[in-house]
Amino acid sequence: MRVCTPHCGLDTETRLGGEMYELELLREMAAGGIVFDILLARHKRHPEGVPNWAMHRLPIGRGLRWPVAALVLPPSIGRVYRATRFDLLRVHSLRFIGPAALAARAWCGVDVPIVAHHHHLDPSRLNPYIEARVMRGVERVIVGSEFARRQACQELGVPAEKFVVVPYGVDRALTPGPKPEALARRLGVAGAPVVLFLGSLEARKNLSFLLDVWQEVVHTHVDARLVVAGDGPLLGHLRGRARTLGLDHSVVFTGHVPAAEKLDYYRLADMFVFPSTMEGFGLAVAEAMACGLPVLISDRGSLPELVVPAADGLVADPTDRGAFVRGILTLLGDARIRRRFGSANRDRVERLFRWDVCAAATARVYEEVLAAWRARRRPR
Repeated sequence: MRVCTPHCGLDTETRLGGEMYELELLREMAAGGIVFDILLARHKRHPEGVPNWAMHRLPIGRGLRWPVAALVLPPSIGRVYRATRFDLLRVHSLRFIGPAALAARAWCGVDVPIVAHHHHLDPSRLNPYIEARVMRGVERVIVGSEFARRQACQELGVPAEKFVVVPYGVDRALTPGPKPEALARRLGVAGAPVVLFLGSLEARKNLSFLLDVWQEVVHTHVDARLVVAGDGPLLGHLRGRARTLGLDHSVVFTGHVPAAEKLDYYRLADMFVFPSTMEGFGLAVAEAMACGLPVLISDRGSLPELVVPAADGLVADPTDRGAFVRGILTLLGDARIRRRFGSANRDRVERLFRWDVCAAATARVYEEVLAAWRARRRPR
């Protein structure tokens, strides 16, 4: 099978969960024999030498804004179709790529089915006019959670049969291991209990709330350290807020974490905390689970689907400061619970959340959609 996938980015150093999903999924599916025609702006970085990736550079020097993409991309998709006769058109972003994919089929002679991938809906007055229309116009929408399907059905009225739930995966290299002492010394947390957050520093991650929680935690665990690993638009604001709360000594902001160092950060921690108010899956949580960490997570979005509460993790309302304080203190205070939750998390990831499993399930959806498309077009 040959699949065309116009892209906004495939940078291995991305801090965006959606782009990480694209990187891992496309690599794993290509390893399984699917050929991808990838359209990418000429300045965008991507992994070199990936088998079955055919790169087609767009004649633009900057990333696309979504209104421009709908005009620029359809002719480029049409040119690639005439050159390769790909079998299926893939949409990684409903807003950035979806309208262009539908336009390419309607106006540029691209006679193939379209499958979209969707994570979650952010609040926007445009959702009913763009996201909903793209969902209805494509043959299938793959989502990573029951929450994402339910949200689209309830908020946009898209029929449930449009969706297929395929949980995301975790790299098999992410495994438990000894604490990296060099990293601990570099961050100044050697010998201290470490609570880790890893992700992009943006509003929906709810990190101002986490700092308020931490202010109460350190009253009981004065030696504990909160490591906030990642970069994002709120980094400066959060550093200032930590100073205002008097947390300079107990909160470490790392800034950007290179992909090659991510495993060390998970292994550095004694537990993982994630108070996000909206996730379509929660890759960082699943990665922490794969590394054998106990987790305390929000009960919003798709996150509750990742754990079995009180069996392999704790789940709390991300507006309930007391619940998060109690959860952190519970896990910091009992090594047996941490070991039990961590072991259960590792087993759960192994059963449910691996990229090879995700890629195989996604390939089956593509094959079913393509077979149905060809059957409808077969002369009687």
